[in-house]
Amino acid sequence: MLRGFWRFTGVLGLGLLIQSCSLFEKDVYVIADVPEIENAFEMNVLWHTSVGSGVGKFFSSLSPAVSEERVFVASRDGRVAALDRSTGDRIWETDLDDEEENDSRRSPRISGGVSLGFDKVFVGSENGYLYALDRSDGSLLWKYNAGEEIMSAPAALADRVVIYTTSGRLVAVNDDNGEEIWKTSDEYSELALRGTSNMLAVDGGKVLMFGTSQGKLNMVDPGTGTLINSIIVSLPKGGSSIDRIGSVIADPLFLEGELVAVGYHGSLVHLMGTGSGAGTWKKDLSSYRSMSYDYSDLFITDDKGHVHSMSRRDGQERWVNRDLSYRDVTAPVSYGSYVLVGDMDGYLYWLDGATGAISSMERLDSDGLYIPPVIYDGIAYLQTRDGDVYAFTGARSSEEE
Repeated sequence: MLRGFWRFTGVLGLGLLIQSCSLFEKDVYVIADVPEIENAFEMNVLWHTSVGSGVGKFFSSLSPAVSEERVFVASRDGRVAALDRSTGDRIWETDLDDEEENDSRRSPRISGGVSLGFDKVFVGSENGYLYALDRSDGSLLWKYNAGEEIMSAPAALADRVVIYTTSGRLVAVNDDNGEEIWKTSDEYSELALRGTSNMLAVDGGKVLMFGTSQGKLNMVDPGTGTLINSIIVSLPKGGSSIDRIGSVIADPLFLEGELVAVGYHGSLVHLMGTGSGAGTWKKDLSSYRSMSYDYSDLFITDDKGHVHSMSRRDGQERWVNRDLSYRDVTAPVSYGSYVLVGDMDGYLYWLDGATGAISSMERLDSDGLYIPPVIYDGIAYLQTRDGDVYAFTGARSSEEE
């Protein structure tokens, strides 16, 4: 059972979803207890700071954006900050809550981002605004009112920034001034997972791909917004409306000519190229979390919280970890010889990349972890639900403590 929000002619919360399930069957799912293990090591925290109030219990996928010298982070309440990558010291901070369009709102509801491009920092909001900040000092350069929720990270490419709204509409605006260049019609499904996949630019920025609420992976020309290709990832099936949800909100992967996508109540599909591309393999696997990879394997968290490792070549399963069933497990991230995932109680787990066994775990935030770490130059950067930001490296032996 997915712990999240659904869109059904509006938004239904988790409580209503669980209540409706309980009318038909008991013990639909059982949340696994927190594992009890003896840590093989402790993570090595380089620095720790915070920004705003984080995202709280909302489903805002705000992930740090990292450059050579800085880490850029944002919080749902409108704080956007640049941190020194080595020390975590705050270089600048901007409060978008001060903007007039947010006066009548409880907060700016920042939910899409953080993205970098053209010496700017881009974030989007559920209030429908795209903001462009100066990368050097955080000053607001321009804003664009899309009039629809923006929950995924803006894509900066060529001379434009493209956003993807929850109605399924793509909008391209000029990166210099935020003026609209083109807009597509919406592609909306009344019953869908709440959220949108991040867009992925491939083929030198000539193709922009993203998942849809209708179970497809679409590819468009970012110059015009014209649809180039559409691949079905999830076909509606099942007797109930909920069973027939087939949203693709996990980010697609494009690896050396290999295209990989996964859908909720759908499949994990592997194809070659971005054209009609023959499928090389396909597996029945349902997920709403993005994937990770190393030189030989794919890593994915399914809708039950099970973490899988499988061969990129043929999809054969290497291992599966079921210790964290229904603990709202984050997307996995490959980090050295480990795979990192977090859970609803704020634990970060280090899974052995060869076996999937939990090597170590540490609690970072009692409010939970919703997004996985970002890896840059051998350092992991993680933002928790309450706005704590950690920079850490692989580990020191617990015997050295």
